[in-house]
This record gives sequence, structure tokens and C-alpha cells, in this order.
Amino acid sequence: MFQRSLMVIALVCCLAGEGMAQKKDFWKSIVAYFDSSNVKGVDPVYITQPDKPWALVLNSNTGQTDMEVSSTTRVGTSNEDLTIILDIKPPISSSIGLWAGYRGWGAGYSLSLSGNSGFNFDLNMVSTSYGINLSIKRFSFDKPKSSYSMSGADGSEINSGLFDEEFVNQFLSSPMKIGTVMFDAYWIFNKKRFSLLAAYDQSTIQRRSTGSLIAGLMYYYQKLDYDSPKNFIFIEQGDNVGLMKVYQGSIGLGYTYNWVPVRGLVVNAVAMPVLTLVNKVKSSRYEFEFPDENDFKNQEDYFNAIKMKHTGDETLNGGVRLNLDLRMSASYSVKDWYFGVTGQGRRYRSNNDNTTIKLTDWNVKAFIGRRI
Repeated sequence: MFQRSLMVIALVCCLAGEGMAQKKDFWKSIVAYFDSSNVKGVDPVYITQPDKPWALVLNSNTGQTDMEVSSTTRVGTSNEDLTIILDIKPPISSSIGLWAGYRGWGAGYSLSLSGNSGFNFDLNMVSTSYGINLSIKRFSFDKPKSSYSMSGADGSEINSGLFDEEFVNQFLSSPMKIGTVMFDAYWIFNKKRFSLLAAYDQSTIQRRSTGSLIAGLMYYYQKLDYDSPKNFIFIEQGDNVGLMKVYQGSIGLGYTYNWVPVRGLVVNAVAMPVLTLVNKVKSSRYEFEFPDENDFKNQEDYFNAIKMKHTGDETLNGGVRLNLDLRMSASYSVKDWYFGVTGQGRRYRSNNDNTTIKLTDWNVKAFIGRRI
């Protein structure tokens, strides 16, 4: 009985030791992968990686999504056109956060400083051969800047001006709901000598100036929703459209370059012409039923009694478009410290009959980090 107990104890110890060894080997393989993945197959004359693998980074993000919506309609039976423009500029969003990771792999948390309402999510990934960016935003906006212009049959301007705040508050009193999804992915051809990581992630070091061809895939989705009876004037002037969904898919081929004028300094630029092959706009139209004004004592009750009915949807396929995707960064490393700034700008345009939407999205990130 005693011998059996000794055998069982010995077997358990052997299994436990084997399990611990396997666990240790597993973590060794993970660390080995992280240590080698960023520099596997690269030319060490052009690309190396820091000796210290851990990093702690303090970063700040600042950005804004601007939208311009213009609608043109014919006034009665005349040859005059009326164009109404909504300029939507929500407050600039800003945040500050901390990030910690190993060889560029890690996690962080950001705290909003602007207090903007809505939802904002950004994901960025960079490797030796590819980069991925995903941005999802949702917000509402109730105080757009609005203007109008009247033009004749020959296109000459007859009259123009701004709608005052009282007019906008009265006839565009229901908030506009805006949502966007922007995704882009890059593929680097010269990964042996060129590193996006050195420019945007600092988990590698670019030692000499070089560039690379870069291919890209982009997807853009936008939803503009202001389908409320309280916005009836702007809906009627916009061909009765109160909800628009835009879908765009694009491919691109361009060039990116890392300039290393002095040791530790890397300046990167990406310029990629983008060809939009998928360009669809789905519009929802509405009609209104207006009550008798004599039945109401005040204007607010009258507006609340206006009824709106959905009359149908229409999907239009836009033509092929050519855009330009731009991105820049600059970073400097000294001993175990590094700091820098990155920026990206994107512009999208879509049309639906007489309505045009222009969206501009920009983001600037500043950071300071220390390798540990």
C-alpha cells in the first residue's frame, strides 16, 4: 500500500513537472515569435529592432468629421434653381491615453477630453507587410450651419445668404443622426528594406531611407438620417429624401517612403490614388400631411402634429471615382525615449440625383514613449 502511494505521488509529480515544462516551452515559443516576427527576413542594414522589447506610451488623439450636404431643386415652373447647403461641423474630439506592449503588441485605454456625445471606435494594426485601420463613429447633430443660393438658367447667381439661427432651430429642430464606418488595409511590397512599423509603431528602427510600392483596399459606409416631420422644409427641398446610406468600395496603388535624414529620425509619407469601383447610394423618400393651422394655438403644437409617411426607397449606382489617400508621420528616438506625430486625412463624395454629400475626416495623433 505504501509503495503504491509512493508510485502515485511520483507519477503526479512527473505529470506536473511535464505540464510546467510544456507551459514554459509554450510561453518561450510565443516570446520567440514576438521577438522575430518584426524582423524576420528583413535586411539588417535597413531595419533593426530595439534591444528593449517593452514599451509604455502616452498618446493623445485629435480629430473631426465634417459633412456638407447640398440639395438643388427647381423653383416652381421657373428656370431658377435653389440650392440649400448644410454645413455640419461637430466639435473637435480629443482624448488622452496610455498604451503598454511587447514588440508592438499590446493594449491601451483612452479618456475623452472633449465630452462629445456619441460613439467613437478606432483600431489600428501595423505589421512588416500590412497595415489595417478601422474607424466607427456615430453622433447626432442639431445645429448645422445652413446657407442658400439662387441661380438662373445660365448658372449665374441671383441671390445667396445664410439662414439665421432662429430659422434653423425652427425648421431643423430634430437632430440629424450620422454614422460612418471607414476601413482601409495596406500591403507593403518592399518589406525586406522598408518598415511601416518604424514610422507608426516604433517597434522597429529604420536605419536608411527607402520606399516601397503600396497597395490598398478601402471600404466606406455612411448613414445620414434626418427623417423627422420637424425637418420637413429641408426634406422637401432635398427631393423628399430624409435618409441616405452610402456604400463605397475602392482599390488603390501608390507609394510610401521613409526618409531618415539623421539617426533616430524617420519621416514617412503615403500617397495612394484610390479607384472607387463600388459606389451605391440608397435613399428613402417621405411625404407629409399638414394639419390645419387654425386648429392650433402655437407653432410648436402645429409642428408636432405634422405627419410623415415613407413612400419608398431608391438605390443608385454612381460612376467610378478617383480619390487620393494621404498619410504622414514623423518620429524621433533618442536612447530609450521616442516621440512623434502622425496624421491622416480622408475625403469622400457621394451623389443622389440633386443631393450631394461631402465628408472630410481627419485625425492627428501625438505620442511619447519609453522602452523598458
